[in-house]
Amino acid sequence: MTLFDVEELTRYWIDHPPPHLMIAAYLGIGRERGKRASVLRGPGGNKSTSAAEIGHILAELGPGFGSGDVHAGLSPVALNFSELRRRTTATDRA
Repeated sequence: MTLFDVEELTRYWIDHPPPHLMIAAYLGIGRERGKRASVLRGPGGNKSTSAAEIGHILAELGPGFGSGDVHAGLSPVALNFSELRRRTTATDRA
């Protein structure tokens, strides 16, 4: 995506905002974002975020940000085009 594409997209969003943003604004979701600190800092301004605090932050973000194997349930990657062709023809026959 080029910068011109980004500019065109943001201009479109000004006239036609995405529905999920309009619904969130109507319901008041996201009003607390500006009040919450994005990075927890300890005394002296250095980062001192414990594992428990990180877990709490991830829990606030929602279920998609949990820790674990992000590849769980996915089939292994095949970069061999002959193997991919074989798999495709095998599924077409079934």
